[in-house]
Amino acid sequence: MMNHLSQDQLSMWILGRYTAEELRHGRECPLCRAELARFEAPVLAFRSAMRDWSDGESAPRIEEVSKLLRRPQSIFTTSWSWVAVGLAMILLATVPIYKQQALMQRLATGSEILPLPVIDAAADANADAMLMDEVSAHLSRTIPSSMERILVLIPTQEDAVHSGGTK
Repeated sequence: MMNHLSQDQLSMWILGRYTAEELRHGRECPLCRAELARFEAPVLAFRSAMRDWSDGESAPRIEEVSKLLRRPQSIFTTSWSWVAVGLAMILLATVPIYKQQALMQRLATGSEILPLPVIDAAADANADAMLMDEVSAHLSRTIPSSMERILVLIPTQEDAVHSGGTK
């Protein structure tokens, strides 16, 4: 006599994968038959709920999808999209050229006069001289400006004690 069906054997029974001995035992043993009925009821309820749910979904049928995939792509669809891209590029390139031409015509006719910058030669020369003085002062430094305060602590030649007496 075979022992009762294990949980794995019960699961395989529900899936329809059982041996001849498991089939015979599942039909003859009242305990295993009750366990199978208790286990099979929720699985069947879940299966029917999933079938009802999937039948209610609006998904294309396999026949519709295969017909759509077999349809050849229209060459006109892709070429028209390239035409639209080309026209957009031409439009984007010609708008600035048109605006530049319109500005040049207004300037030529004198209808729009742009103010010219005022050049002060003396102020520019003075600013250039000041800039050169600052650059020269910066390059002639022996130590960075942040360390110039320390120079007070370093004795110079004038502060040094000479032989023969102090200063």
